[in-house]
Amino acid sequence: MRKEIPVIKVIAACVIGAALAGGATVVATNLATESTATAEPVNETLYNYGDR
Repeated sequence: MRKEIPVIKVIAACVIGAALAGGATVVATNLATESTATAEPVNETLYNYGDR
């Protein structure tokens, strides 16, 4: 027979998962912010289709 998982273990797994997701979000946000902060703005048109 299968033993049922205690509710405390399920709650602990949810808390750990939420903490990991939050940490990953902070790291990804910091990396994205750092990469865009060093980028220089472009003063040209985005699309150059040539003379029409």
